[in-house]
Amino acid sequence: MVMTKLSQEADCSQMKFPEDFLWGASTSHFQIEGNPFEINNRLSDWSQWTQDPNHINDQTNADNACDFFQRYSADLDLLTELNLNSFRLSLNWAAICPAAPTAGELKVNKEMIDYYRRILQIAKEKNIKTFVTLFHFCLPQWLANEGGWENEKTAYEFARFAKFAAQELGELVDFWQTLNEPLSYAYESYVNGIWPPGFKNEYSKCFRAIRNQLIGHAAAYKAIHEINISAQVSYALHWRSFIPRNMSSPLDLFVAYCRNKIFNHLFPMAVQSGYLNCPFPFNLFKELSNLAGPIADLKDSADFLGINYYTREICEFSPFAPFIPLGIRSNISVMPVNALGWESCPAALLKLLTVDTRPYRKASTGKERPIYITENGYGERFAANLSTGDWSLNDQERCAYLHTHLLSIYEAIKAGVNIKGYLHWSLLDNFEWAEGLQIRFGLVRVAYPSQERKLRDSARLYSKIASSNSLINYKA
Repeated sequence: MVMTKLSQEADCSQMKFPEDFLWGASTSHFQIEGNPFEINNRLSDWSQWTQDPNHINDQTNADNACDFFQRYSADLDLLTELNLNSFRLSLNWAAICPAAPTAGELKVNKEMIDYYRRILQIAKEKNIKTFVTLFHFCLPQWLANEGGWENEKTAYEFARFAKFAAQELGELVDFWQTLNEPLSYAYESYVNGIWPPGFKNEYSKCFRAIRNQLIGHAAAYKAIHEINISAQVSYALHWRSFIPRNMSSPLDLFVAYCRNKIFNHLFPMAVQSGYLNCPFPFNLFKELSNLAGPIADLKDSADFLGINYYTREICEFSPFAPFIPLGIRSNISVMPVNALGWESCPAALLKLLTVDTRPYRKASTGKERPIYITENGYGERFAANLSTGDWSLNDQERCAYLHTHLLSIYEAIKAGVNIKGYLHWSLLDNFEWAEGLQIRFGLVRVAYPSQERKLRDSARLYSKIASSNSLINYKA
Protein backbone atom coordinates (compact mmCIF):
# COMPACT_ATOMS: atom_id res chain seq x y z
CA MET A 1 0.00 0.00 0.00
CA VAL A 2 1.23 3.48 -0.89
CA MET A 3 1.95 5.62 2.15
CA THR A 4 1.31 9.35 2.08
CA LYS A 5 4.31 11.60 1.60
CA LEU A 6 3.87 13.12 5.05
CA SER A 7 3.85 9.76 6.82
CA GLN A 8 6.98 8.70 4.96
CA GLU A 9 8.98 11.82 5.71
CA ALA A 10 7.77 13.11 9.09
CA ASP A 11 8.60 11.81 12.55
CA CYS A 12 5.23 10.28 13.36
CA SER A 13 6.14 9.80 17.02
CA GLN A 14 5.72 13.57 17.43
CA MET A 15 2.15 13.40 16.09
CA LYS A 16 0.31 13.46 19.40
CA PHE A 17 -3.45 13.15 19.72
CA PRO A 18 -5.51 15.14 22.28
CA GLU A 19 -5.06 14.01 25.88
CA ASP A 20 -8.66 12.81 26.22
CA PHE A 21 -8.71 10.99 22.86
CA LEU A 22 -10.54 7.65 22.85
CA TRP A 23 -8.89 4.63 21.27
CA GLY A 24 -11.22 1.71 20.81
CA ALA A 25 -12.67 -1.15 18.80
CA SER A 26 -16.17 -1.86 17.54
CA THR A 27 -18.40 -4.92 17.32
CA SER A 28 -22.06 -5.78 16.78
CA HIS A 29 -24.07 -8.43 18.56
CA PHE A 30 -25.22 -10.67 15.70
CA GLN A 31 -21.80 -10.69 14.09
CA ILE A 32 -19.98 -12.02 17.16
CA GLU A 33 -22.33 -13.36 19.82
CA GLY A 34 -23.68 -16.74 18.74
CA ASN A 35 -26.46 -16.02 21.23
CA PRO A 36 -28.11 -19.41 21.87
CA PHE A 37 -31.43 -17.89 22.97
CA GLU A 38 -31.73 -15.92 19.73
CA ILE A 39 -30.39 -18.66 17.46
CA ASN A 40 -32.27 -21.63 18.91
CA ASN A 41 -35.55 -19.75 18.70
CA ARG A 42 -34.77 -17.83 15.47
CA LEU A 43 -35.87 -14.62 17.12
CA SER A 44 -34.44 -12.12 14.61
CA ASP A 45 -34.86 -11.57 10.90
CA TRP A 46 -31.14 -12.25 10.36
CA SER A 47 -31.22 -15.53 12.29
CA GLN A 48 -34.08 -16.55 9.99
CA TRP A 49 -32.39 -15.21 6.84
CA THR A 50 -29.17 -17.15 7.36
CA GLN A 51 -31.04 -20.46 7.48
CA ASP A 52 -30.95 -20.33 3.69
CA PRO A 53 -27.25 -20.79 2.76
CA ASN A 54 -27.92 -19.25 -0.66
CA HIS A 55 -28.33 -15.90 1.06
CA ILE A 56 -24.66 -15.94 2.18
CA ASN A 57 -21.75 -15.90 -0.26
CA ASP A 58 -19.66 -18.52 1.54
CA GLN A 59 -22.76 -20.41 2.77
CA THR A 60 -21.82 -19.97 6.44
CA ASN A 61 -24.00 -18.55 9.20
CA ALA A 62 -23.71 -16.74 12.52
CA ASP A 63 -25.15 -19.51 14.68
CA ASN A 64 -21.86 -19.70 16.60
CA ALA A 65 -20.00 -16.71 15.15
CA CYS A 66 -17.22 -15.84 17.66
CA ASP A 67 -19.06 -17.36 20.63
CA PHE A 68 -18.72 -13.98 22.32
CA PHE A 69 -21.85 -14.79 24.34
CA GLN A 70 -19.81 -17.35 26.30
CA ARG A 71 -16.38 -15.73 25.96
CA TYR A 72 -17.15 -12.05 26.55
CA SER A 73 -15.05 -11.74 29.69
CA ALA A 74 -11.86 -12.94 28.00
CA ASP A 75 -12.65 -10.88 24.91
CA LEU A 76 -13.04 -7.76 27.02
CA ASP A 77 -9.62 -8.51 28.49
CA LEU A 78 -8.27 -8.09 24.96
CA LEU A 79 -9.23 -4.42 25.10
CA THR A 80 -6.98 -3.93 28.12
CA GLU A 81 -4.21 -5.98 26.51
CA LEU A 82 -4.37 -3.67 23.49
CA ASN A 83 -4.33 -0.49 25.64
CA LEU A 84 -7.78 0.53 24.40
CA ASN A 85 -10.07 2.76 26.43
CA SER A 86 -13.34 2.49 24.49
CA PHE A 87 -15.57 -0.26 23.13
CA ARG A 88 -18.58 -0.23 20.83
CA LEU A 89 -21.20 -2.96 21.07
CA SER A 90 -24.84 -3.36 20.14
CA LEU A 91 -27.82 -4.68 22.05
CA ASN A 92 -29.68 -7.73 20.78
CA TRP A 93 -33.17 -6.23 20.51
CA ALA A 94 -34.66 -9.56 19.42
CA ALA A 95 -33.23 -11.46 22.39
CA ILE A 96 -34.12 -8.75 24.92
CA CYS A 97 -37.67 -8.37 23.55
CA PRO A 98 -38.42 -11.80 22.06
CA ALA A 99 -42.17 -11.28 21.59
CA ALA A 100 -44.62 -8.48 20.86
CA PRO A 101 -45.82 -6.38 23.80
CA THR A 102 -49.09 -7.34 25.42
CA ALA A 103 -51.46 -4.83 26.98
CA GLY A 104 -48.88 -2.14 26.29
CA GLU A 105 -46.16 -3.86 28.31
CA LEU A 106 -42.82 -4.92 26.86
CA LYS A 107 -42.09 -8.63 27.00
CA VAL A 108 -38.52 -8.69 28.26
CA ASN A 109 -36.06 -11.52 28.80
CA LYS A 110 -34.38 -10.49 32.05
CA GLU A 111 -31.43 -12.84 31.51
CA MET A 112 -30.53 -11.01 28.31
CA ILE A 113 -30.58 -7.55 29.85
CA ASP A 114 -28.51 -8.89 32.76
CA TYR A 115 -26.00 -10.27 30.26
CA TYR A 116 -25.46 -6.81 28.78
CA ARG A 117 -25.33 -5.29 32.24
CA ARG A 118 -22.44 -7.61 33.10
CA ILE A 119 -20.56 -6.62 29.95
CA LEU A 120 -21.03 -2.93 30.64
CA GLN A 121 -20.07 -3.31 34.30
CA ILE A 122 -16.83 -5.06 33.33
CA ALA A 123 -16.07 -2.27 30.86
CA LYS A 124 -16.68 0.36 33.55
CA GLU A 125 -14.42 -1.49 35.99
CA LYS A 126 -11.71 -1.38 33.31
CA ASN A 127 -12.29 2.37 32.76
CA ILE A 128 -13.42 1.65 29.22
CA LYS A 129 -15.91 4.10 27.68
CA THR A 130 -18.84 2.38 25.99
CA PHE A 131 -20.69 3.16 22.77
CA VAL A 132 -23.97 1.23 22.68
CA THR A 133 -25.90 0.80 19.43
CA LEU A 134 -29.59 0.00 19.67
CA PHE A 135 -30.24 -1.16 16.09
CA HIS A 136 -27.40 -2.78 14.18
CA PHE A 137 -29.34 -4.21 11.20
CA CYS A 138 -31.26 -6.91 13.14
CA LEU A 139 -35.01 -6.74 13.82
CA PRO A 140 -37.06 -8.88 16.17
CA GLN A 141 -38.89 -11.35 13.96
CA TRP A 142 -42.26 -10.31 15.39
CA LEU A 143 -41.66 -6.81 14.01
CA ALA A 144 -40.26 -8.12 10.71
CA ASN A 145 -43.50 -10.06 10.30
CA GLU A 146 -45.40 -6.74 10.44
CA GLY A 147 -43.28 -5.08 7.74
CA GLY A 148 -40.24 -4.04 9.75
CA TRP A 149 -39.07 -0.51 9.05
CA GLU A 150 -41.67 -0.12 6.29
CA ASN A 151 -44.21 0.02 9.10
CA GLU A 152 -44.20 3.18 11.23
CA LYS A 153 -45.11 0.99 14.20
CA THR A 154 -41.49 -0.22 14.25
CA ALA A 155 -40.30 3.34 14.92
CA TYR A 156 -42.40 3.60 18.07
CA GLU A 157 -41.56 0.11 19.27
CA PHE A 158 -37.91 1.07 18.77
CA ALA A 159 -38.37 4.16 20.94
CA ARG A 160 -39.98 2.03 23.63
CA PHE A 161 -37.01 -0.35 23.49
CA ALA A 162 -34.61 2.61 23.69
CA LYS A 163 -36.36 3.96 26.78
CA PHE A 164 -36.23 0.56 28.47
CA ALA A 165 -32.52 0.18 27.64
CA ALA A 166 -31.79 3.64 29.04
CA GLN A 167 -33.68 2.85 32.23
CA GLU A 168 -31.89 -0.46 32.75
CA LEU A 169 -28.40 0.32 31.48
CA GLY A 170 -28.10 4.09 31.19
CA GLU A 171 -25.77 4.61 34.13
CA LEU A 172 -23.28 2.22 32.49
CA VAL A 173 -23.41 3.72 28.97
CA ASP A 174 -21.25 6.64 27.89
CA PHE A 175 -22.54 7.10 24.33
CA TRP A 176 -25.71 5.89 22.65
CA GLN A 177 -26.03 5.31 18.92
CA THR A 178 -29.64 4.70 17.96
CA LEU A 179 -29.14 3.33 14.44
CA ASN A 180 -26.16 1.91 12.63
CA GLU A 181 -25.80 3.03 9.01
CA PRO A 182 -29.50 3.61 8.26
CA LEU A 183 -28.88 4.26 4.56
CA SER A 184 -26.76 1.12 4.14
CA TYR A 185 -29.56 -0.86 5.77
CA ALA A 186 -32.26 0.63 3.54
CA TYR A 187 -30.23 0.14 0.35
CA GLU A 188 -29.11 -3.44 0.97
CA SER A 189 -32.56 -4.50 2.18
CA TYR A 190 -34.82 -2.78 -0.35
CA VAL A 191 -32.71 -1.93 -3.43
CA ASN A 192 -29.79 -4.35 -3.59
CA GLY A 193 -31.84 -7.12 -2.01
CA ILE A 194 -29.02 -9.02 -0.31
CA TRP A 195 -30.22 -8.42 3.29
CA PRO A 196 -33.61 -9.25 4.79
CA PRO A 197 -36.33 -8.72 3.71
CA GLY A 198 -34.57 -9.07 0.35
CA PHE A 199 -36.44 -6.66 -1.94
CA LYS A 200 -34.78 -5.45 -5.17
CA ASN A 201 -35.19 -1.96 -6.62
CA GLU A 202 -38.15 -1.18 -4.36
CA TYR A 203 -37.48 2.54 -4.00
CA SER A 204 -40.79 3.36 -2.36
CA LYS A 205 -40.17 0.72 0.33
CA CYS A 206 -36.60 1.98 0.68
CA PHE A 207 -37.61 5.61 1.24
CA ARG A 208 -40.41 4.58 3.59
CA ALA A 209 -37.85 2.63 5.64
CA ILE A 210 -35.58 5.68 5.70
CA ARG A 211 -38.39 7.94 6.88
CA ASN A 212 -39.43 5.49 9.58
CA GLN A 213 -35.84 5.13 10.75
CA LEU A 214 -35.73 8.93 11.10
CA ILE A 215 -38.96 8.82 13.10
CA GLY A 216 -37.52 6.02 15.24
CA HIS A 217 -34.24 7.83 15.78
CA ALA A 218 -35.99 11.05 16.83
CA ALA A 219 -38.33 9.21 19.20
CA ALA A 220 -35.49 7.17 20.69
CA TYR A 221 -33.34 10.28 21.14
CA LYS A 222 -36.20 11.94 23.02
CA ALA A 223 -36.90 8.82 25.11
CA ILE A 224 -33.27 8.44 26.22
CA HIS A 225 -33.06 12.13 27.16
CA GLU A 226 -36.23 11.80 29.20
CA ILE A 227 -34.33 9.27 31.32
CA ASN A 228 -31.07 11.24 31.38
CA ILE A 229 -31.10 14.80 30.09
CA SER A 230 -27.29 14.84 29.79
CA ALA A 231 -27.03 11.56 27.83
CA GLN A 232 -24.88 11.61 24.71
CA VAL A 233 -27.03 10.28 21.86
CA SER A 234 -26.51 10.12 18.11
CA TYR A 235 -26.44 7.55 15.28
CA ALA A 236 -23.73 6.04 13.06
CA LEU A 237 -23.53 7.25 9.47
CA HIS A 238 -21.66 5.24 6.83
CA TRP A 239 -19.89 7.92 4.79
CA ARG A 240 -18.49 6.99 1.41
CA SER A 241 -16.87 9.32 -1.11
CA PHE A 242 -18.31 8.84 -4.63
CA ILE A 243 -16.22 9.46 -7.73
CA PRO A 244 -17.62 9.28 -11.30
CA ARG A 245 -15.82 6.77 -13.51
CA ASN A 246 -15.66 9.28 -16.34
CA MET A 247 -15.37 12.89 -15.20
CA SER A 248 -16.44 13.99 -18.68
CA SER A 249 -19.63 11.92 -18.65
CA PRO A 250 -22.75 13.85 -17.53
CA LEU A 251 -24.43 10.53 -16.70
CA ASP A 252 -21.58 9.31 -14.49
CA LEU A 253 -21.45 12.72 -12.80
CA PHE A 254 -25.21 12.47 -12.24
CA VAL A 255 -24.86 9.05 -10.61
CA ALA A 256 -22.13 10.33 -8.26
CA TYR A 257 -24.34 13.31 -7.39
CA CYS A 258 -27.31 11.04 -6.60
CA ARG A 259 -25.25 8.68 -4.48
CA ASN A 260 -23.68 11.50 -2.51
CA LYS A 261 -27.05 13.19 -1.89
CA ILE A 262 -28.73 9.97 -0.75
CA PHE A 263 -26.04 7.97 1.05
CA ASN A 264 -24.05 10.77 2.66
CA HIS A 265 -26.35 13.75 3.15
CA LEU A 266 -29.99 12.64 3.29
CA PHE A 267 -29.95 11.45 6.91
CA PRO A 268 -27.71 14.08 8.59
CA MET A 269 -29.46 16.88 6.66
CA ALA A 270 -32.82 15.66 7.97
CA VAL A 271 -31.48 15.49 11.54
CA GLN A 272 -30.02 18.97 11.15
CA SER A 273 -33.23 20.53 9.85
CA GLY A 274 -35.98 18.28 11.21
CA TYR A 275 -37.25 17.82 7.65
CA LEU A 276 -36.81 14.90 5.26
CA ASN A 277 -36.08 16.15 1.75
CA CYS A 278 -36.53 13.99 -1.31
CA PRO A 279 -33.71 15.10 -3.64
CA PHE A 280 -33.83 15.28 -7.42
CA PRO A 281 -34.61 13.09 -9.37
CA PHE A 282 -36.41 11.06 -6.72
CA ASN A 283 -38.77 13.95 -6.04
CA LEU A 284 -40.20 13.47 -9.54
CA PHE A 285 -41.92 10.31 -8.31
CA LYS A 286 -45.04 11.12 -6.31
CA GLU A 287 -44.88 8.04 -4.10
CA LEU A 288 -41.40 9.14 -3.00
CA SER A 289 -42.00 12.89 -2.76
CA ASN A 290 -45.05 12.20 -0.57
CA LEU A 291 -42.66 10.85 2.07
CA ALA A 292 -40.88 14.20 2.36
CA GLY A 293 -41.80 16.56 5.16
CA PRO A 294 -41.19 17.47 8.79
CA ILE A 295 -40.63 14.80 11.46
CA ALA A 296 -41.49 15.41 15.10
CA ASP A 297 -38.55 15.92 17.49
CA LEU A 298 -36.00 15.23 14.73
CA LYS A 299 -34.31 18.63 14.52
CA ASP A 300 -30.93 18.67 16.28
CA SER A 301 -31.37 15.09 17.57
CA ALA A 302 -27.62 14.39 17.60
CA ASP A 303 -25.20 15.25 20.39
CA PHE A 304 -22.15 14.09 18.43
CA LEU A 305 -21.33 12.81 14.95
CA GLY A 306 -20.59 9.10 14.65
CA ILE A 307 -18.85 8.41 11.35
CA ASN A 308 -18.19 4.99 9.83
CA TYR A 309 -15.69 5.28 6.98
CA TYR A 310 -14.02 2.56 4.92
CA THR A 311 -13.53 3.59 1.31
CA ARG A 312 -14.27 5.80 -1.63
CA GLU A 313 -16.28 4.36 -4.50
CA ILE A 314 -15.98 4.81 -8.26
CA CYS A 315 -19.48 4.71 -9.75
CA GLU A 316 -21.05 4.93 -13.17
CA PHE A 317 -24.34 5.09 -15.03
CA SER A 318 -25.78 1.76 -16.14
CA PRO A 319 -27.57 1.66 -19.52
CA PHE A 320 -29.26 -1.63 -18.71
CA ALA A 321 -32.85 -1.94 -17.48
CA PRO A 322 -34.22 -1.27 -14.99
CA PHE A 323 -33.15 2.37 -14.88
CA ILE A 324 -31.46 3.01 -11.54
CA PRO A 325 -30.68 6.67 -10.70
CA LEU A 326 -28.01 5.47 -8.27
CA GLY A 327 -26.18 3.68 -11.08
CA ILE A 328 -23.71 0.95 -10.22
CA ARG A 329 -20.33 0.58 -8.58
CA SER A 330 -17.62 0.43 -11.24
CA ASN A 331 -15.49 -2.65 -11.64
CA ILE A 332 -12.32 -0.56 -11.83
CA SER A 333 -10.11 0.81 -9.08
CA VAL A 334 -7.24 3.25 -9.00
CA MET A 335 -5.92 2.61 -5.49
CA PRO A 336 -5.13 -0.62 -3.61
CA VAL A 337 -8.25 -2.58 -2.70
CA ASN A 338 -9.21 -4.99 0.07
CA ALA A 339 -10.93 -8.37 -0.35
CA LEU A 340 -14.27 -6.65 -0.97
CA GLY A 341 -12.83 -4.50 -3.74
CA TRP A 342 -12.92 -1.39 -1.54
CA GLU A 343 -10.23 1.16 -2.31
CA SER A 344 -7.97 2.37 0.49
CA CYS A 345 -8.29 6.13 0.26
CA PRO A 346 -7.26 8.04 3.40
CA ALA A 347 -7.43 11.31 1.47
CA ALA A 348 -11.21 10.87 1.18
CA LEU A 349 -11.41 10.48 4.96
CA LEU A 350 -9.49 13.72 5.41
CA LYS A 351 -11.83 15.53 3.01
CA LEU A 352 -15.00 14.28 4.68
CA LEU A 353 -13.71 15.32 8.11
CA THR A 354 -12.50 18.77 7.07
CA VAL A 355 -15.06 19.67 4.38
CA ASP A 356 -18.03 17.32 3.91
CA THR A 357 -19.18 17.17 7.54
CA ARG A 358 -18.95 20.94 8.02
CA PRO A 359 -22.75 21.54 7.74
CA TYR A 360 -23.41 19.07 10.56
CA ARG A 361 -20.70 19.90 13.09
CA LYS A 362 -22.89 22.37 14.97
CA ALA A 363 -26.50 22.22 16.10
CA SER A 364 -28.83 25.02 15.08
CA THR A 365 -28.15 26.52 18.53
CA GLY A 366 -24.47 26.83 17.62
CA LYS A 367 -23.41 24.07 20.01
CA GLU A 368 -20.51 22.10 18.59
CA ARG A 369 -20.84 18.37 17.97
CA PRO A 370 -17.64 16.37 18.47
CA ILE A 371 -16.82 13.66 15.95
CA TYR A 372 -16.09 10.04 16.75
CA ILE A 373 -14.95 7.59 14.09
CA THR A 374 -17.02 4.60 15.18
CA GLU A 375 -15.95 2.23 12.39
CA ASN A 376 -12.92 2.06 10.09
CA GLY A 377 -11.12 -1.07 8.98
CA TYR A 378 -9.69 -3.36 6.35
CA GLY A 379 -11.20 -6.66 5.21
CA GLU A 380 -9.25 -9.72 4.08
CA ARG A 381 -10.56 -13.05 2.80
CA PHE A 382 -9.71 -16.32 4.57
CA ALA A 383 -11.96 -19.38 4.60
CA ALA A 384 -14.08 -19.98 7.68
CA ASN A 385 -12.75 -23.51 8.22
CA LEU A 386 -9.11 -22.47 8.72
CA SER A 387 -7.72 -23.23 12.15
CA THR A 388 -4.04 -23.83 12.89
CA GLY A 389 -1.10 -22.01 11.35
CA ASP A 390 0.00 -18.42 11.00
CA TRP A 391 -2.43 -17.48 8.21
CA SER A 392 -3.40 -13.80 8.22
CA LEU A 393 -1.33 -12.87 11.30
CA ASN A 394 1.19 -10.83 9.31
CA ASP A 395 -1.47 -8.40 8.01
CA GLN A 396 0.69 -5.62 6.63
CA GLU A 397 -2.06 -4.29 4.34
CA ARG A 398 -4.27 -3.68 7.38
CA CYS A 399 -1.34 -2.11 9.24
CA ALA A 400 -0.75 0.32 6.39
CA TYR A 401 -4.49 1.06 6.11
CA LEU A 402 -4.67 1.76 9.85
CA HIS A 403 -1.61 4.01 9.88
CA THR A 404 -2.55 6.09 6.83
CA HIS A 405 -6.13 6.62 7.99
CA LEU A 406 -5.01 7.64 11.46
CA LEU A 407 -2.68 10.10 9.78
CA SER A 408 -5.69 11.63 8.00
CA ILE A 409 -7.48 11.92 11.33
CA TYR A 410 -4.42 13.57 12.88
CA GLU A 411 -4.25 16.04 9.99
CA ALA A 412 -7.95 16.86 10.41
CA ILE A 413 -7.44 17.52 14.13
CA LYS A 414 -4.51 19.79 13.34
CA ALA A 415 -6.80 21.63 10.90
CA GLY A 416 -9.17 22.36 13.79
CA VAL A 417 -11.75 19.57 13.49
CA ASN A 418 -12.97 18.39 16.90
CA ILE A 419 -12.39 14.63 16.59
CA LYS A 420 -12.55 12.95 19.99
CA GLY A 421 -12.06 9.27 19.27
CA TYR A 422 -11.37 6.40 16.88
CA LEU A 423 -12.88 2.92 17.15
CA HIS A 424 -11.46 0.36 14.74
CA TRP A 425 -13.66 -2.17 13.00
CA SER A 426 -13.33 -4.69 14.36
CA LEU A 427 -11.99 -6.12 17.60
CA LEU A 428 -12.61 -9.68 16.33
CA ASP A 429 -13.13 -11.42 13.04
CA ASN A 430 -16.87 -11.80 12.65
CA PHE A 431 -19.83 -12.69 10.47
CA GLU A 432 -19.73 -10.10 7.69
CA TRP A 433 -23.43 -10.20 6.72
CA ALA A 434 -23.99 -11.38 3.12
CA GLU A 435 -20.28 -12.22 2.79
CA GLY A 436 -20.37 -14.66 5.72
CA LEU A 437 -17.44 -15.63 7.92
CA GLN A 438 -14.81 -15.52 5.15
CA ILE A 439 -14.26 -11.75 5.28
CA ARG A 440 -11.93 -10.91 8.17
CA PHE A 441 -11.85 -7.43 9.69
CA GLY A 442 -10.50 -8.34 13.12
CA LEU A 443 -7.48 -6.94 14.89
CA VAL A 444 -7.74 -10.31 16.59
CA ARG A 445 -7.89 -13.44 14.43
CA VAL A 446 -10.63 -15.93 15.26
CA ALA A 447 -10.13 -19.52 14.14
CA TYR A 448 -13.80 -20.50 14.03
CA PRO A 449 -13.40 -24.31 14.37
CA SER A 450 -11.57 -23.92 17.71
CA GLN A 451 -12.59 -20.33 18.60
CA GLU A 452 -8.92 -19.62 19.34
CA ARG A 453 -7.98 -15.91 19.41
CA LYS A 454 -4.60 -14.61 18.20
CA LEU A 455 -3.37 -11.04 17.88
CA ARG A 456 -2.51 -9.93 14.38
CA ASP A 457 0.38 -7.57 13.66
CA SER A 458 -2.19 -4.79 13.21
CA ALA A 459 -3.34 -5.33 16.80
CA ARG A 460 0.21 -4.90 18.07
CA LEU A 461 0.69 -1.77 15.97
CA TYR A 462 -2.60 -0.30 17.18
CA SER A 463 -1.73 -1.14 20.78
CA LYS A 464 1.49 0.85 20.52
CA ILE A 465 -0.35 3.81 19.00
CA ALA A 466 -3.02 3.77 21.70
CA SER A 467 -0.45 3.39 24.48
CA SER A 468 1.60 6.37 23.27
CA ASN A 469 -1.46 8.40 22.20
CA SER A 470 0.44 9.21 19.03
CA LEU A 471 1.29 7.81 15.67
CA ILE A 472 4.47 5.81 15.57
CA ASN A 473 7.03 5.54 12.83
CA TYR A 474 5.85 2.78 10.55
CA LYS A 475 6.80 1.77 7.04
CA ALA A 476 4.89 -0.88 5.03
